[in-house]
Amino acid sequence: MKKQKDDVERFAQYCRSHGLSVTHQRLAIFEALASSREHPSAEQLHKAVQRRIPALSLATVYKNLEALKAIGAVADVNPLHEQGRYEAALPGVGAGRPHHHLVCVSCKKVRDLHDADLDRLRVRDAQGFDIRAVRVQAEGLCPDCQARSVRPRA
Repeated sequence: MKKQKDDVERFAQYCRSHGLSVTHQRLAIFEALASSREHPSAEQLHKAVQRRIPALSLATVYKNLEALKAIGAVADVNPLHEQGRYEAALPGVGAGRPHHHLVCVSCKKVRDLHDADLDRLRVRDAQGFDIRAVRVQAEGLCPDCQARSVRPRA
C-alpha cells in the first residue's frame, strides 16, 4: 500500500514538473494503469476507473492518456496495432525499468519481456533519426492460444 502511495506521489510530482495539473481523474487513470499488468486499452481503463468515478467519460480517458504520453508518464505499448494498449512509464512505477513486449497475434495479450541482450540493441543506420529508445515487440501465440489451437486427434 505504501509503494502505491509513493508511486502516486511520484506521478503527481512528475506531472507538476512537466506543467501538467494533477486532477482526480488523471490520478485515478494513472493508478489503474500502474497497478495493471495487463497493458490495458483505453476502454479497459475507462471501465476500471468508472467504478470509482461513475461520470468519467471515455473521451476523458483518451485525452488524459494523450497528455500523459506527451510528457512521458505513459507509453503506448503497441501503437501499430488496431487498439492502443498502455502502461505506466515512470521509472520505478508499474513495470519499472525500460523493457520489451511479447504480443499474442491471436488474443492481443501483451506481456513484459525483460531481456538483457535486447536491452543492448543499437540502431546502426538511424537514417537521420535522433533515436531516444529502442523497444522490441515480439509477436507470436501466447501459451493459452497455443493450447486452444492444439486439438486432440480423434
